[in-house]
Amino acid sequence: MSESVVEIENVWKRFGRQWVLRDVSLVVEPGEIVALLGPNGVGKTTLLRVIATLIRPQRGQVRLFGKPAKRIEQERGWIGLVANPPAFYRHLSGEENLEQALALAGRPIRREQALAAMADVGLPPSRPVMAYSSGMRKRLALARTLLMQPRLLLLDEPETALDETGRERLVEVIHTAARGGAVLLATHDRSFADAVATRQVAMEARG
Repeated sequence: MSESVVEIENVWKRFGRQWVLRDVSLVVEPGEIVALLGPNGVGKTTLLRVIATLIRPQRGQVRLFGKPAKRIEQERGWIGLVANPPAFYRHLSGEENLEQALALAGRPIRREQALAAMADVGLPPSRPVMAYSSGMRKRLALARTLLMQPRLLLLDEPETALDETGRERLVEVIHTAARGGAVLLATHDRSFADAVATRQVAMEARG
């Protein structure tokens, strides 16, 4: 049996005196698309950041790809996070932003890979990012992450600002990513979760 991609057990996280996550447990298996549902402020984004190893919880255990999160090294390169809102070099084109991402990751820069990633999400390559709409920037963030071929794809409200065509492409890309690993996404849009997720987990505010 394959090892779980994510194992969260009794995780607590606070900022200052405010507990954002309280006793959260979650398991994500290979091939799953898990949607975290709930209103703003229940800790969905914080949980994604904990799993991405960007922040550490005060209590609890986090295991990724069968290892304690604090002990993973090369496995961090297997995690892709699409944050909300995404950040880019605004004066560069979409293609140039993707090539820059490859360079920062220490990977060979191949223009054809960048162009293929942009085509997958339906973006023109040469337009500067400063001229992109919010939806186009969200698509470019997804292309940038997929270019790294993550085994765990983390998405924070990926459907925000996308039109119907953009959502359709997003669903296709998510299903493709899940075939090579697993996907965990945060959303407050139940209709989107219904359309894309294999499993839904409701998060609630806890005082």
